[in-house]
Amino acid sequence: MFCNKTNVNILTSHLLAAGIEDAVVCPGSRNAVIVHNLNECASMANDEHPFRLHPVTDERSAAFVAIGLWLATRKPIVVCVTSGSALLNLLPGVCEAYYRHIPLILISADRPAEWIGQLDGQTLPQPNALLPYAKCWNIADDASEAELHRYCNEAISATTAEGGSPVHINVPLHEPLFTFTTASLPVIPDLSSPILSEGKAASLATALSESSCHFSSELVTALRNAQRPAIIMGQWEEAPIPAITALQSLGWTIFAENISNQHIYNDTLPAEGIDLLVHIGGALVEKRLKLQLRTLTDLTIVRIDESNECPRTFGHVEHKVKAHPSAALEQIVALLIQESPNKEVHNCNISPISVSSQPLELPIEALFVGNSTAVRWANQHLRLPVPTYCNRGVNGIEGSLSVAAGYSLQAHGTTLCIIGDLSFFYDANALWNQQLTDRLRILLINNNRGDIFYRLPHLSESPALDDYIAAHHNSDAHGIAESYRCTYLTAHSADLTKDINTLLHRLLDEPSKRPVILEVTID
Repeated sequence: MFCNKTNVNILTSHLLAAGIEDAVVCPGSRNAVIVHNLNECASMANDEHPFRLHPVTDERSAAFVAIGLWLATRKPIVVCVTSGSALLNLLPGVCEAYYRHIPLILISADRPAEWIGQLDGQTLPQPNALLPYAKCWNIADDASEAELHRYCNEAISATTAEGGSPVHINVPLHEPLFTFTTASLPVIPDLSSPILSEGKAASLATALSESSCHFSSELVTALRNAQRPAIIMGQWEEAPIPAITALQSLGWTIFAENISNQHIYNDTLPAEGIDLLVHIGGALVEKRLKLQLRTLTDLTIVRIDESNECPRTFGHVEHKVKAHPSAALEQIVALLIQESPNKEVHNCNISPISVSSQPLELPIEALFVGNSTAVRWANQHLRLPVPTYCNRGVNGIEGSLSVAAGYSLQAHGTTLCIIGDLSFFYDANALWNQQLTDRLRILLINNNRGDIFYRLPHLSESPALDDYIAAHHNSDAHGIAESYRCTYLTAHSADLTKDINTLLHRLLDEPSKRPVILEVTID
């Protein structure tokens, strides 16, 4: 039986119709009726129409767990929280999803608006609380059924906007709450805007089905006349783009980091002499390259993405192409081949080149790297032919472990997370999850401080560096591992780059039923 709240039942119908398969649910009384309905859906699930609940007690972790689930499933993920500050705890993960175009459906239960400011517990203004990162639809329990259907349809469809976007559905509920007497969910009427069940994948399919992208005549001329064209690719979480290898065979210079997931690795991009730069993907890790490119004012820069935004990462942009990069780059290849029909194009896969001293073969499905020093170290020393992910949308250290944990919940193989001590301890509640298994393996690099701060020019001159900026500490993860029933291993390394192969094989080979943590103390 479902609940007797019309707005909750209509919302549930729309989630099922949209093909939602995973929901992260947090505890609470006001959202209990929503969680009840989602649990009813899970009890009716089957192999053809799966529906899974993932309980996460800490709302600060919940949105990040959902990001990980999306990376594993590539379908919109529901996050359901109770009223009050529970919703606000989602904000760091929501803004990360916004900048990475990840379609999360954030559902918050709410208390009656008339009790806001009346000293009533867990009651605060919730509509639009996640702006500008997630547009809000308020589906009140006194709205008409027609309005409720329209709002739910609009909200879920909006997850595909501009390449993918989180949305917020706020659900005000009056008491009494806990009556579960409804035998079936409402039927969804025909609506003018179809519900899109594939989230970001739907927009990708649409983009690739387009016969052409719109290139201005000025851009076509710039592409034809470029003598030293290049592509710089930031964070990319979709499949590798075949057109990039084709452009490389046509003489283009390619710069792609490990989180670009192209498996084409260059230590440096020789910026001097480049006369045209195509910029795709999200954030870059390599700061020095960004600063160098910003000095080249005569460089023609082309930005390609599906959004209406036009980021000027390198100081200026001459041309913006609103299209999926796969479709746009494929058209560029066709244009250049048309100009030089005898030019041989090798549209083939390029094997990853490891820049570490020992190429590694690891039995893992995906690599997650904590932010800051960990992602930079892995970019230089741990190039692997598997998907590599990091919270480089906008986040700092928060959520790094939770995203890896979320991915592992739907992974088929092993998820490896390499993380620094501050990131690990900050997000340790990611392990407060009964569903986690041995598929999650964590290499914790502990040097008892935030090491990145010691690499910043002149910061070492500050007497506040050790205790107040770099957060020097004497903590270890043994107690955390014990509390969350994880297998705990420890080691010491004087040269992490030299020891990494041995350490990772030890971590991955350890038998366990729960996550395994190998804490490596380094000098």
